[in-house]
Amino acid sequence: MKFDRIWEIAKKDMASVRRYRYVLYGLVVMPLIFAIVVPVVSLLPILNAESLSGGELPPFATPGYSLKQATVMGMVSMLSLFFMFIPAFVPSVIASYTFVGEKINKQLEPLLVTPTTDSELLLGKALGAFLPAVGVTFASFVGMVVLVDLLTFPLFGFLLLPNLISLTILFIYCPLIAILSVSVSVFISSKVNDVRAAMQLSGVTTVPVLGFYFLFLGGFLRLDWVELALFAALLIFADLGLIYLSKRTFQREEILTKWK
Repeated sequence: MKFDRIWEIAKKDMASVRRYRYVLYGLVVMPLIFAIVVPVVSLLPILNAESLSGGELPPFATPGYSLKQATVMGMVSMLSLFFMFIPAFVPSVIASYTFVGEKINKQLEPLLVTPTTDSELLLGKALGAFLPAVGVTFASFVGMVVLVDLLTFPLFGFLLLPNLISLTILFIYCPLIAILSVSVSVFISSKVNDVRAAMQLSGVTTVPVLGFYFLFLGGFLRLDWVELALFAALLIFADLGLIYLSKRTFQREEILTKWK
């Protein structure tokens, strides 16, 4: 396996992203929404309230603080979890357009007849979707951290972010979810001939993220290190399985001879 071949495929895919309007929307609009719109909409109503009274703490709130502080801290934890959706969604858009789009435009066949191996081709395609997704996730996270700290510092007198949980989500969960999304998207895109079908089917990668998010929202998960480690182990197992499945089922001869 030669890394220079893998990198050339990845570079070509990342450069071709600019030709697809909907991919650019996913790379720009969605991260901006998570970095600016969601924090403002989530936090400002609570921060601008005179006081919060009557009722118990929400299940996701942090104990040991006033109701207002605990609710804000709980919302900040939710904002950190939101960033798992970016690496779940963006790679599926990129991989669907670069793989299926090349098949539709008859640009994939020349690549398939080159001396690249199946592993090099799949890794190049995966890397071309993984790097932009992780890059925009990190950039969006930085924007969210700055905005959240500006909004919440008057209430707490210290910076809420970044904390250990948010950094764990950013540096462990987000890459693992991006790998999961890329693997699913590349596998599906190598089997179908329609971009919309590939994107819709690739949406299955949001299911584990949604499950984790709603379990936290309902108070079933407290983001302790045992639960975080179990979820990370589940993601690693799923990533390895999908990478193996993609390699075993990829048939370049079928693409060259049967797909039109």
